[in-house]
Parts: sequence; structure tokens; C-alpha cells
Amino acid sequence: MTLFNFLSQVSPMAEAVLGVLLFLSALSWGIVLYKFYIVSKSVRENKQFIKAFKRTDRFSKLYQEAGEYRKSTLAFIFRAGYEKVLALKDKLMVTGGRGSEMDLDVIHRTLIQALQEEQGRLEGYLPVLATTANISPFIGLFGTVWGIIHAFRDISHQASASIASVAPGIADALVTTAAGLFTAIPAVIFYNYYLQKVRQMQGVSDTFILEMLNVVSEERWKD
Repeated sequence: MTLFNFLSQVSPMAEAVLGVLLFLSALSWGIVLYKFYIVSKSVRENKQFIKAFKRTDRFSKLYQEAGEYRKSTLAFIFRAGYEKVLALKDKLMVTGGRGSEMDLDVIHRTLIQALQEEQGRLEGYLPVLATTANISPFIGLFGTVWGIIHAFRDISHQASASIASVAPGIADALVTTAAGLFTAIPAVIFYNYYLQKVRQMQGVSDTFILEMLNVVSEERWKD
């Protein structure tokens, strides 16, 4: 019996369960491919921006170039920090005052807020993978339990309970469990993979934030 013929003979409840699992599997694989594009591009642009940051002699010029790194977490953080520094400088020019520790705290909070926004973007759709990984085995198990109940009910109406009469119903029931595991396992693998990538980028961003604060505190910021 081919797979197509087997699936065409399953019960309506098994078809419904398999349809839900097929939808979840297609959704999770779509997210996997989308996150691969986003994460890989972010990592690549972060490396490029770090090189640009280290070799620049004017941060105003780097601010203009940062707009080209649309997927870079570091470029987004830099732009937010640069705009806050300019705003504080304008305020000092108006009031005639000097920078203080409070200014550094404001800049630091601005950078942390920018990091949190980017982290939220990078973690987008990961909860869907986690949910798929968690519920798919239970959906498949539900289909299996339902199928076994009906298989044993059909057996009770037969004169004999031979393997030949029991096997089709049990196979019909177990196919949903296999489908649930087939859906859940890739979702678990890629959820953990992308979550680790996001944490690595967060570590790089934390280091970059400290570097920016050092530049500001040492008054090495070049307009």
C-alpha cells in the first residue's frame, strides 16, 4: 500500500488531526526559512558595521551610513545613541551647562531600549515555533487515543480479534502520533538554534553598548 492510499483510508478524525499538523508544519517551516534570512543577514551586517565603526573618523558620516544596514542590530543601536547624544548636546548649548553622569545614564537607557526593540524583532515568531513544538505531540496523541478507542470498539463487534482485524485500526491511530513528532522535532531544533543565535547577538550588542558609553564618557565623540 502506498502512502497516498493509506492516507486516503484513514478516519475523518485522523484526517482532521493530520490537517492541523500539516498546517503547523508548513507554518513552522515558513518561519524557519524567514528567520534564517533575518538572522543570517543581521549577523553579516553586524560584522560589517563593526568594521565601519572602528575605522570611522566622523560619527556623523557613520550615522548616515548606518541607514544602509537595515537588518543590523548594532547600526540601529548606534543611530539611537547618536541621536540622543546630539539632543543632549543641543540642550547643553541652550542652557550653557556641562555633561554629567545623569547624561550618561540617559544615553545608557536609550541604548538599552534600542537593544530591547531589536531583540524583540529578532525573537519575532519564535514563540510560534515553541508553541508548535509543545502542542504537536499532544495533537498527534489525541488522534491516536481517539483512533484506538474506535479500533477497540470495532473489535468488540467482531467475532474474533485477530491481528489482521486489529492492525488496520491501530495503524490508523498511530499515524497521527508519528505526524505529531514529525512536526514537533524540527520546531524544537530550530527554536533552540535561533534562540541561541539571538543570545549571541545580544552579547555582541552589550559589548557594543559599553564601547559607545566609553566613547561618550571619554569625550571622543566626533561629529
